[in-house]
Amino acid sequence: MSIQNLIHTFDQVKGRKPATADELLDFIQVNYLQGSISLNEYQIYFKELHAQGAKKPEYFTHEEMKAF
Repeated sequence: MSIQNLIHTFDQVKGRKPATADELLDFIQVNYLQGSISLNEYQIYFKELHAQGAKKPEYFTHEEMKAF
């Protein structure tokens, strides 16, 4: 799956386009933990999103946790 396909999947699930690469990183992490994507897919996406500047926050707010 390409990043464009990932964005399309994000849009289908969330009903909107991702605002940042960080949002896509969060999305792939949740999908990996839920078993929706393989470790190999996760690693490929992670490397590409990290190269685009995506990074994890130091912590999640209560509102961010409810989104998952």
